[in-house]
Amino acid sequence: MRTRGLAALVSLAVVGAAAWIGGAGSGTRQKTADSWVEVAPGVLRSPGLPAGYALVDGDAALLIDAPHDADGLKARGVKKIDTVLLTHHHRDTCAAAGRLLAAGVKVRAPKASAEWLLPDAVKKYWQESLPLRNSRTAYLVVPVGLEGIDCTLADGQTLDWRGWRLQVVATPGHARDHVAYLVRKAGGPLLAFCGDALAAPGKLWSPYTTDWDHWTDAGLVPTAKSLRTLAALKPSLLLPAHGPVLDKDAVAALEKTAAAVEEVAFLKSFERYTKQRLGNAPQYRFLAKEQAGSNGSLPWSRVSEHLFYTGNTWVLTSKEKGAFLVVDPWGKRSAEQIAKLKKDRNLGPLEVVMFSHAHYDHYDGIYELADRDRMQVWMLDRAAVPVADPFLLRAPFLDARPVRIDRRPKEGETLAWREYRCRFHHLPGQTEFTMGVETTIDGKRCLFTADNWFHQDLYSGTGGWMGLNRSFPSTYAASAQKVLDLAPEWVLAEHGGAFEFDREDWRRRVAWGKAGAKAADVVCVSGNHLADWDPHRVHVEPLVQRAKPGAVLKWTLVAANTAREKRALTVVLDGRGLTPDQAFELGGGVTRRDFTTRLGERLPPGRHIFALRTEDGSDGFLGVDVAP
Repeated sequence: MRTRGLAALVSLAVVGAAAWIGGAGSGTRQKTADSWVEVAPGVLRSPGLPAGYALVDGDAALLIDAPHDADGLKARGVKKIDTVLLTHHHRDTCAAAGRLLAAGVKVRAPKASAEWLLPDAVKKYWQESLPLRNSRTAYLVVPVGLEGIDCTLADGQTLDWRGWRLQVVATPGHARDHVAYLVRKAGGPLLAFCGDALAAPGKLWSPYTTDWDHWTDAGLVPTAKSLRTLAALKPSLLLPAHGPVLDKDAVAALEKTAAAVEEVAFLKSFERYTKQRLGNAPQYRFLAKEQAGSNGSLPWSRVSEHLFYTGNTWVLTSKEKGAFLVVDPWGKRSAEQIAKLKKDRNLGPLEVVMFSHAHYDHYDGIYELADRDRMQVWMLDRAAVPVADPFLLRAPFLDARPVRIDRRPKEGETLAWREYRCRFHHLPGQTEFTMGVETTIDGKRCLFTADNWFHQDLYSGTGGWMGLNRSFPSTYAASAQKVLDLAPEWVLAEHGGAFEFDREDWRRRVAWGKAGAKAADVVCVSGNHLADWDPHRVHVEPLVQRAKPGAVLKWTLVAANTAREKRALTVVLDGRGLTPDQAFELGGGVTRRDFTTRLGERLPPGRHIFALRTEDGSDGFLGVDVAP
């Protein structure tokens, strides 16, 4: 598909755009007027990171991405901006897009960006994602949508502007909607404005954005494929948003990055690692294979005399008066199954409920259980945090309804229930908010392990890792080592994945976590996946508060400044004119700093999002729900 729509925009908004060039504000102001530098004939690059680019012809410019003010373009003789092409929706990429639109400049984005840039879609996104009940999220979404933006650019579309030919190339990975622009002027080199597809040879900027769901390689695979696509087009120059222009060995840089990403993608699966990488995977049996992959709708499996299992849910019965304990009730179905088992087995009272981790499909059945006030809920203190207060932290799979946790044992603490002794362990894996519970059942040393691990033939053998879940391969390795040291006889995993403990299998799980950590480190700009793969390293607690207009709210800024060189980290709260802007200068290490915000007296009802601007690539923000 061809269009010459850009050529018609040459004279668009001359007055408005010229005024914008002269002095509009921005999230990152330029220190000098003449700070744009030429990186190729007719191509200027903005200072700072992320970088934007300008194709220049005479006194006119076409911008690729709009992260900063463009004051320096005036010194370069640019008087008007014809249009802006965005590579993706991230707010650091389009920080100045709203002001450009207000000045009358046409701003265009990929079709797929509509979900995170159009006003109604952005409003819907923020309403549904806090708390998030699934794991299909986006990152670095603008607080409010961009009125008037054109989200119609399609893969393969060509655009002409003043002798330049531009082609849209879909490059999903860093974001679902990410595109690159192949650009050439007659007789000139082929330029690839690649946005955040890569930052440097072998490196990705904020790789957590490739976590498209909570456990698979769904984002890493397209990331690598997109890099291979760009390499096949053989550009002469790569012009990234984060990182230097690559004017030598551009194809080699793309292929090196693709290979590094493919290794991380491969290692998202323990099953692949143990069966294909190591080979001769040990054999061990399911404890209730008929339940494998089930959702709790199957009849109960009797794993041992006093242990029953369906889907996510375990029931442990006592010899004393038929009392019973439940681990992980999921919704109405679980409640009905528990009631049926109680009737069929003539059980006594339900006395204790435990939640293995902070995903709603393991605890929201508590709202459906009869006699809620007669039972206690036990959960490891660290795992209980988002369940008890779902608006404190950003995490996936949370129910908006808080749960009262009656007892919060600490790491290594033992609680007694009837004839059982339950020892609690912190087992971060699929999510940081995961506990393991060690106990002996019918003579078998058992360990409830939540969704961290499955039989190697189910769900790739683990619950996966994801930055949004605060889960990483290195913490998986540490938790797997803890299980290896405990050496239970039975691993009471969820979703029908319970299996017999096999020592060699667990040695491999430890090695898998370490291999994944090493591969993840390789693609990180900092060389540390615990930093770059963490969207929360600068965040605010609580995440969302309810308030009335004019209220003064108290918050805590939490920052993990993990730069290897000790340097100050500047964090700016963008009040958007609804609350005053605030800036914080933070040192190295982990910092917690209390602050307040005063809301405007005329703040309209609804959810308002205020972003944190940082240089470290984290995705910090806070939200205020204003009542009518």
